[in-house]
Amino acid sequence: MRILIATYANRGSTNMGVGRYFNQIADVLEKEGHELIFFNHPTPLVIEKTTLKNTLIPMFHFAPKNFGKMFESTKADAVHIQSEVGVGLSARLYCVKHSIPYSAAYHTNWDIGMKSWAHIPSPLVWSYLRWCYKPASVIHACTARVKQLLRNKGIQNPIETFPLGVDCNIFYYHPDPSLFTGYPRPYFMTMSRISKEKNLEAFLDLELPGTKFIIGNGPYKNHLEKKYRGQAVFVPYSNNVRSVLSMGDVFIFPSRYDTFGLSNLEALACGLPIAAFPVMGPIDIIEEGVCGYTSDNLTEAALACLSLKKEACIEHAKKFSWENTAHDFLKHQVIL
Repeated sequence: MRILIATYANRGSTNMGVGRYFNQIADVLEKEGHELIFFNHPTPLVIEKTTLKNTLIPMFHFAPKNFGKMFESTKADAVHIQSEVGVGLSARLYCVKHSIPYSAAYHTNWDIGMKSWAHIPSPLVWSYLRWCYKPASVIHACTARVKQLLRNKGIQNPIETFPLGVDCNIFYYHPDPSLFTGYPRPYFMTMSRISKEKNLEAFLDLELPGTKFIIGNGPYKNHLEKKYRGQAVFVPYSNNVRSVLSMGDVFIFPSRYDTFGLSNLEALACGLPIAAFPVMGPIDIIEEGVCGYTSDNLTEAALACLSLKKEACIEHAKKFSWENTAHDFLKHQVIL
């Protein structure tokens, strides 16, 4: 099957959850003879610094004619629209105009994001999303909790749920003691795109023993490094991320924004128990008292995690397979 995907992510990108999602399922499906074609802006989305050229234009660029040309030239068997703005809106307009059925996906808590980015009230955001999703033949959601959220907000399309996965050939326990020397234990870590909506201050403000590490890049990094100078270690996301994670004692996930949070699974696979707020994503992943704790008191949850076993975390991560995710993604496409 040849699937045309409208997304602001790029093939090969690793700096966003959506990018890792599509690249992982593409890796699985392409080995089985399927083809995933990415329709996005020719300028790759750059998240390290928000600028007109590198962020706003790639994300919000509107070009339905360009989508039409790609659709006609690729002769796709199915269309999947991931983005609710820009290239996704372009694909929606073309598909509606030409009566092309398509699948869509809800990966981002837009009401939280738009309140953080642009101070847009939640009712306005959901009014737009109801309009945006209405023509979709089916919507993909990562958990039953996300499906219920969409139902509660008045979205009545058919919704199929399937969890995301983790590649245990990439993320596994592989500590490298040479990475960090001279920092007091325990090591509390988080990994994220460093942006305002990720609520990283909630992690940095915690009163914890030992050392805090933030793994990632993003437009909010310089601000946080200046604000918390000497209070945390900032580590860029790189190919040795599994070794960085494996050196940790506890993974803290402070976000209330994510619908799932792939970094939770990646941390579990490297042996880190998770401390998180009791919100969608973490409560769908964590087995309480086995591989983590959820609580409105992140300090208590993080300290409680110190008693949990790395082996239990690694075994729990193995329950989440990209192969299953990819096959569910394929199964819930609308054949043209």
